[in-house]
Formats: sequence, structure tokens, C-alpha cells
Amino acid sequence: MTRDVATPTYGIRAVYSTWPFWLSLIGGVLIIIEGVVLAVVGPILLSGAADLGMGMLAFGIVVFILGAIIVWGAYSLRTIPIRHVIYGAIIVIASILALVIAGGGFVIGSIFGIVGGAWAIMKG
Repeated sequence: MTRDVATPTYGIRAVYSTWPFWLSLIGGVLIIIEGVVLAVVGPILLSGAADLGMGMLAFGIVVFILGAIIVWGAYSLRTIPIRHVIYGAIIVIASILALVIAGGGFVIGSIFGIVGGAWAIMKG
């Protein structure tokens, strides 16, 4: 198998284009972890108040879905780099929503997502 060295996956461009992917991926994983913690631990801590416990479960599921969207966007940045503006915008929007809704993956997850998504938008 031969590879074309002129593709944007080699040299300095490779380092430049992988940073948005890694930052967004780490941010998405942190947000997913926070969603799982909210969905599992929230109902246990609020077991006396059934309504609040179920609310925390739904809240955790929403945060988990936002984290999954960010991870999907990061994966898409890596596999379809020509659409970096669209996926970067999706990552930034989902990260901001996660930050506003639930603190965004211990805050650092949303910061990584916002920086990675913005970097992906600017890389073209």
C-alpha cells in the first residue's frame, strides 16, 4: 500500500489537525463520564424523593447524549476532515449546552470541547 505524502495527514499539518480531534474527544469523554455519574448516582442519593431521583436519571441521560454527540463530532473530524467547519460547530454548540445544563464534564470537559471545536472551525 502506498500513501500520498501530499495529503494533510503528514508533517506539520498532521499535528495541527489532530489537536482539535484529541481535545474534543477528551472533552466528550469527560462529559459522558459526568452523564453516567449523574444518571447512576443521582437516583441513589435521592432515593427518598422518587420524583427527584427520576429527574436526575433523565438529566444524566441528556448529558450523556450531549457527550456522545461531541465524541461523534470528534470522530467525524478525524474521518471526514473536509467538513471540519460543520463538525467543529456541532462540537462547540454541544459543549456550550453541556456547560450550561450540567457543568460540562467537570467544567474542563466543556472547555476542551469548545477549544477543540473552535480550533477545528479555524483549521481550514
